[in-house]
Amino acid sequence: MPPDPKKVKAVQLNLEGLLRLLGGSSDDRQRFWEIHRGITTPVEVRLINSQLDGVAAQAKALQASAKALQDTAKQIARRG
Repeated sequence: MPPDPKKVKAVQLNLEGLLRLLGGSSDDRQRFWEIHRGITTPVEVRLINSQLDGVAAQAKALQASAKALQDTAKQIARRG
């Protein structure tokens, strides 16, 4: 049973947004996804399926925190 495509896409989009926010080239992002797509054994697929929701939530929260930190830094820079 392959990973749920909707969950994989959601995680991919969240992590891609996070990587863009934190930096890194498109080659870095491509390499990251090539490594993660290489996981194909049935046990690993089941593990990935069971963890995707947690990873997606963590990536989304981290992205929101990084964005808030970036916005705060901009506000501080304007004051100084």
